[in-house]
Order: sequence, then structure tokens, then C-alpha cells
Amino acid sequence: MKRRGALALLALGILLAGGASVIVLGIARQAGEASRAVIPQVYVVMAAREIPDQAVVTPDALVVRPFPAEFAPPGAISQPEQVVGKFAVGTIYRDQIVMNGHVTTGRKATSLSDRVPPGRVVVWLPMPDLLAGQVGFQPGDRLDILLSLKLVQSEVGDTPSNASNSNGMSTQTTLQNVEIFALGEQQQAGVKAAEGGVSARTSASTQPLALLVDHQDAIIIKYIKDSGGTIDLALRSSDEERIVRTDAVTVDSIAERFRFRVPQEVRTVPAEPRQAMQQEPRP
Repeated sequence: MKRRGALALLALGILLAGGASVIVLGIARQAGEASRAVIPQVYVVMAAREIPDQAVVTPDALVVRPFPAEFAPPGAISQPEQVVGKFAVGTIYRDQIVMNGHVTTGRKATSLSDRVPPGRVVVWLPMPDLLAGQVGFQPGDRLDILLSLKLVQSEVGDTPSNASNSNGMSTQTTLQNVEIFALGEQQQAGVKAAEGGVSARTSASTQPLALLVDHQDAIIIKYIKDSGGTIDLALRSSDEERIVRTDAVTVDSIAERFRFRVPQEVRTVPAEPRQAMQQEPRP
């Protein structure tokens, strides 16, 4: 009798557990359906990979994915056909939702300013007459700027009493590893008036060099142009970037290094005293 009662209780427990499982599954199913009903989905176009600025958007760069409608940004594009063949306005990064403002039907016209890296400026230097029309510089070439300048010793620390005997030419490397940004774009960019010093010294047949430098080096180049000295350019190897220390060259350093001798005045003896010396008897 007791055994039948235990079996009955066991069967009742199994039935209750099964019923509870059915109820839990039903609640879970209803909750899933309710969640899908509460959060509606929309389809948006996303970038499948990074699309560079001004690049043409191609079909392989796009993917369509569902997205919660409540969080979809205004202007989000839902059809790839609205994007393909247009140009990116700024970089579009991977998994970024593509919106109307991210693409345009025409490529943006580039300017010189768009090509200048932040923290750098472009200055124009006249091509030396010796190089004009004979050397095929290219943008990206690296140059050293050489300057020969007439100096007065009193300007570099000597006393005025010695200045009259110390005038002379001094040659030195000024800026090194300067990158050529462009050639002859000064007139195209309409900045001839702003760089009047260059246009005054540059003939119509020469192309000014546009050099990419930092702000301080731009001031140095301005001084080099206005100093009245002679400018020459040395073309660097594309594999060399180091700054080389050089010694300034003057007439004194040339004479000392190559052992030049200063010509001495030739002293001549007058003819009459020479004849008198010849007629004097020997003792």
C-alpha cells in the first residue's frame, strides 16, 4: 500500500515538472515574440571596408544589415544603389552607417592647401640661373640650400676698427633635406603678389620651386631670398636624410686648406744706382 502511494507521488511530481517546463517555454516564446514586436528593425547600408576620401564607392565596399529603427541616424541610406558610383566625402570607416552627407556626385576640387600636411607651409624660392631650364627636378626630391653672402666682420662680433680689412664672401650650407613640394605652381595658385620678392627676381622662363618646410624654416628661406647673396641648390640622395655639419668657406679657409700664397709686390732697383754699383771698384 505504501509502495503504491510513493509511486503515485513520484508520478505526480513528474507531471508537475513537465507542466512547469511547458509553462516556462511558453513564457520564453512569448517574451521573444514580444521583444521582436517592441524593437522594429530597418535595413541600412554600411561600409564593408574603409573607403578613402574622394574615392569612388564600389558595390564590394558596401553591405546591407538590419538595424534597430529607433537608433537609426537620420539620413541613413537603405539602398546600395543610392551610393554606388558616387565619391566619398571624407574617409568612411568599416562598419560605419553610410548617410547622405557621406557621398557626393562630384569629386571635390583639390587645392594647394589640401595637399599641405598640418604643421608645414609651402614657400617659393627662385630657381638659380645656373639651374634654370637645365635640371629636371621633380616633386619629392630633396635639396640642400647653399648661400654665398658678403659679410662684414663687425656684424659677427669684431670691432669696427678691423671691419675695413675684414670684408669678404662667406659660403655655407643653410637648410638641408628640404622637400620639393611642386614646381612652377606659384603663378597657378595666384600668389605671385603675396610673394612679390620672388616674382621680382624670377624671369618668365624660370620655374620657382615650391618647398615644403616648417614655419621657422620658412622665415630662414625668406631671409635667404632677401639677403642679396647667391643661392645654389645641391640635390640629395633619396636614401639620405641626416643633417650634415659643414664648415663655412671664406677666402682665408680656401687659402689655408689649399695652400694658396698671397702675391708679394716686386721691388725694382732704379737703373742709375745699379750702374753706379757696377762701377765701384772692389776693395
